[in-house]
Amino acid sequence: MDVSTTVSSVKRTVRTGERLVKRTSEPVWRYGFNAGPTRDFRKRPPALGAEARRVLADVDRDGLAVSNLADLTGDPTLLERLQEQAYALEAERQQELEGRRERIATGAVGGPKDKEFVMELLDSRRPVIDPKGLLAQTALHDQLRGIADGYYGLRTRVSDINFWRNLPTPLPPRSSQLWHRDLPEDYFILKMFVYLEDCGETNGPFTYLVGTHGKGDRKFELPATDDGQTKRSNDDALAAAGVLDRVRRNTGVAGSVVFADTIGYHKGGWVQEKGRLLFHVLYSSKAALPNRMLGVAAGVRPADWSRDLVFDRRTAGHPVTKESASVR
Repeated sequence: MDVSTTVSSVKRTVRTGERLVKRTSEPVWRYGFNAGPTRDFRKRPPALGAEARRVLADVDRDGLAVSNLADLTGDPTLLERLQEQAYALEAERQQELEGRRERIATGAVGGPKDKEFVMELLDSRRPVIDPKGLLAQTALHDQLRGIADGYYGLRTRVSDINFWRNLPTPLPPRSSQLWHRDLPEDYFILKMFVYLEDCGETNGPFTYLVGTHGKGDRKFELPATDDGQTKRSNDDALAAAGVLDRVRRNTGVAGSVVFADTIGYHKGGWVQEKGRLLFHVLYSSKAALPNRMLGVAAGVRPADWSRDLVFDRRTAGHPVTKESASVR
C-alpha cells in the first residue's frame, strides 16, 4: 500500500470516528462541535410566547408537539401566503406530478429510495432559497426557530426547506410510510411540518411514537426489516412491543403545525384519497453531517447568512444538478 492510499485510509477512519462521536456523545456534540452556538444561546435565549413555551415543553417531554401557525406567529395571513407559493410551484410541475400518478396507478415503483408517492416541489437535493424570501423568513421566525433553539439548547440553523406533495396510492405502505427512525445526521433532528391543506385520517397524517425521541428512549427498538436504506416496522411490530397506546396520529386543519424530533419512531404520507401538502423545515446544529443544505439563490452571499441558513457554497452561481449536489 503506497503512502497516499494510507493517508486517505487514515482520513476516512478519522472522519468516520468524528461522525460517530457527533451522533452518540452529547457532551462532545455540544461542547466540542457546538461550543459557540451553545454559548450564544445561553447568553441570548429566545423570548418565547406562551404558546411557543407550551410547544417546547411538549417536544421536550414527548418528542412531538402540535399547534397552529397563526397562534405561534401571530400572523393570520402567513398560511395563505405559503399556500399561494406552494400551489404556484405545483402548477409549474404538473406534468411531473401526472407522471408520478401514472406510475402509482400502474404499480411501477422502484426501491426504498424511489418515493414515487411524494414530490418535493423545490429541488430535492439543494432547494434554492432566498434568505429574505417568505420560506426562509418563516423558518427563521423568532417563535418557530426559538422552539428549535430551546429544544437543542443552542443556536440552530436551517438546513432544509421544502414543500411536499403526497399523492394517493392503492399500494400498501412502503418506505417512509412505515415506522422508522431518521438516520442520525445530528444528535437531535427537529423538523417542523405545516399542513397547508386539511389532513384527516385518509390523507397520510404524520404519526409518531411518543417518548422515543432524542431526549427520551432513543435505544428502544421495534422488530424491523432492513430495506437497504434503514430499518422499517409495521403496526404489528408496535402491537407486539405493547406500545400502541403511545401512538399519536396528527390529523389537523390547514395551518396545523407539527414539531417532531425524528430520531423518534414515526411514519406518514400513506394517502388513500385526495392528497397531503406540507411545508417542511429542518433545524440543525453546526455539527450536523453536511447531507442537508440549501442551494444559493442568485445574488446571495452565503457568508452573510451562515449563522442562520446552511448553504452549499458550491452551488453559488451554478444551477443545482445531480453532479453539483450530494445525494440526500
